[in-house]
Amino acid sequence: MRREHRGGGAEVSGETALQRVQLTRLIGGVRWAGVALGVVQAFTVTDPRPVYGTAGVLLAACAMAAYNVPAALARRLSPRWVERVALVALVGDFLVVTTWTYLTSNDPFSTSYAVYGLVAIEAAVLYTWRGTLGFALAFCGAYGVFHWIRFAAFGYPPLFASVLYRVGIILLTATFAGGLVAASERRRQRYQMLLQAVSDLGEGLVITESGRLIYGNAAYQRLTGYSADELTALTSLIELAPEEHRAALVEGLRQRLAGGDRETRYEGQLVRKDGAIVDVETAIRPLAAESQNRLIAVVRDITERKQWEEALRESERKEYAAARTDPLTGVANRRAWDEELTRALVHCGGDDELPLTVVLIELDNFRAYHEDWGHVRGDELLREITARWREPMSETHLLARFGSDEFALLMPGFEVDEAQSLVQRMRSESAALHGFSAGIARWDGVESADLLMARADAALHNSKRAGKGKLTVVAGSHQPAESWSYLIPRLLARHEVRTVYQPIRRLERFELIGYEALARPAGFSNKSSVKDLFDAAKRLGVARDLDWLCRRSAVHGAIRLSPSALLFINVSVHALLDPLHDVDQMLLLMRWAGRDPRSVILEISEGDQAPDLDRLRTVVGAHRAEGFRFALDDFGGGHSTLESLTHAKPDYIKIAPNLTAHLEADGPRIAVQALVTFARSTGAHLIAVGLETKAQIRLAMELGVELGQGHGMGSPRPAGQLTAVESVA
Repeated sequence: MRREHRGGGAEVSGETALQRVQLTRLIGGVRWAGVALGVVQAFTVTDPRPVYGTAGVLLAACAMAAYNVPAALARRLSPRWVERVALVALVGDFLVVTTWTYLTSNDPFSTSYAVYGLVAIEAAVLYTWRGTLGFALAFCGAYGVFHWIRFAAFGYPPLFASVLYRVGIILLTATFAGGLVAASERRRQRYQMLLQAVSDLGEGLVITESGRLIYGNAAYQRLTGYSADELTALTSLIELAPEEHRAALVEGLRQRLAGGDRETRYEGQLVRKDGAIVDVETAIRPLAAESQNRLIAVVRDITERKQWEEALRESERKEYAAARTDPLTGVANRRAWDEELTRALVHCGGDDELPLTVVLIELDNFRAYHEDWGHVRGDELLREITARWREPMSETHLLARFGSDEFALLMPGFEVDEAQSLVQRMRSESAALHGFSAGIARWDGVESADLLMARADAALHNSKRAGKGKLTVVAGSHQPAESWSYLIPRLLARHEVRTVYQPIRRLERFELIGYEALARPAGFSNKSSVKDLFDAAKRLGVARDLDWLCRRSAVHGAIRLSPSALLFINVSVHALLDPLHDVDQMLLLMRWAGRDPRSVILEISEGDQAPDLDRLRTVVGAHRAEGFRFALDDFGGGHSTLESLTHAKPDYIKIAPNLTAHLEADGPRIAVQALVTFARSTGAHLIAVGLETKAQIRLAMELGVELGQGHGMGSPRPAGQLTAVESVA
């Protein structure tokens, strides 16, 4: 806080000095009115005329005018000289009033003493109780001399009651003025303490008059690097702002002073004395009660906060980039692809109607490469091959990784032939490393992103069927496509799986014993095959999630089936060994559906490879202990028959359709006869799957097969459409 000396040795702040200047000028203005009044009285008071006549009154008025000139020029004086001028003027006022009182002492009814009231107020305003006390002593002395002169010169004896009344009036006026000023001073001191407390908290606080500093606390001085005198010498505090910000600040100040609606809190910058840029936050309010052009502002250094905010934004940018980037290859990930594809469809579907082409790429036999060479070599291959693919691409292309060996290329503004050319260049760049197959689809301008990607995935699927290193183009949306790789994430997220149930019957009496639950994605027919669905789920690493979703759907739909009917549910070996969906989870599922575990048969595909045979034996045992039973599905269609029989110990064995469809042939017939012998020795039940005709049913019964399943025994239907008895095809 800036301190300057004033008369009497006390210290005042810059703001107090300015107040003293304003107060001195205000009193000076009143004094000019007194000068004018004195001149008027010099020529109007005639009965009786003042002592020494008109000349004496004019002389007193001229004396008052003389010492009032410095008071009128107080703004140009230093605070020290303002204090001196104010004190001299106060003494002068007392002497002039005393002189005027003496000049009118020849009037027996003189009331000139009343002017002392103005001097009493002046003394109290300038010096509070000190001024009041000094005035009271001087007044009592001067008024006593006044009555002595009246008695000695004019023979007017003092009237005790009148003198006491008049002295009391003046002293009460002085006391009242001193009390008011003292109370105002206490408020000012509290105000100063508040300002000091703000400074102690490190908050810069300034008070300006028309943009010029009249008070700046110590914290603000430390913030700017300027001393109080240097700050006061500035024409405007706007000079502390960077040049490019000054015009806006000037306009804002103008509007605030004009009473406009402007924000009272804003962030900006100031330039320190050493040239450093400081970020500041300013809260500003008008002090209209003191002056129309006066503002008070709290200024806080937010440089560190801004640095943290920038660091946070940078961290968020990095996190956002990381969330959109495949950590292994550095290309975009699935999340980034979905966002950019949606954005590209909006852009290309605008008024310009730009073309948009997508390419799906899958490395040929990458899984085998991974198994042969290991994870490290496999990861190195992915990094190197994606780096080479990106070389012929432009900035408008987006390469994203979909799965372990699947990638997608987004080409907004490019036609199919340009995409084919780019794919060929990519193939040339990576030919020495590894081959790939690709599928291309062009957006028709209407279809959704899902449908576009489904067509591209269908094109990729066709390429893979045609052989390694092939490229297939699906040009228009009229070409049908079933794409599991792209649709599976949405299917899992929305639980878009329903279940149909196919009857299993005794061949001899056509008696219904249960149903196999068959999963179907929403919108697909009851007879659709979902083999590609589960193959794609394995490639994407979500086979276990899909398996559990299908199990839940199967159990939920079976609520409408007879509790006595057996429920056959397909489960992969890997999903069965998943610790997240163990036997306890299955029991909870059973309780939720109100189904007895003893009525549930879990079907394990004979073609599934068990990664841990000992754990398989343990998990199967845990399920059996709770009442679940097991079936070996598609027996005869895989490649590990003896191993599956040994470790699964199935309660039911399902004969694969490739055997039941050719029972008239020697090979299939001998294989089924061997299975019948095995089943009788172990107590397992045989189910012939894929029975379509009466001839197949008859041959299966002749060979000793007990149970059957197929369209000849009943087609798969939703639970609500099933009947207890269905005719044989």
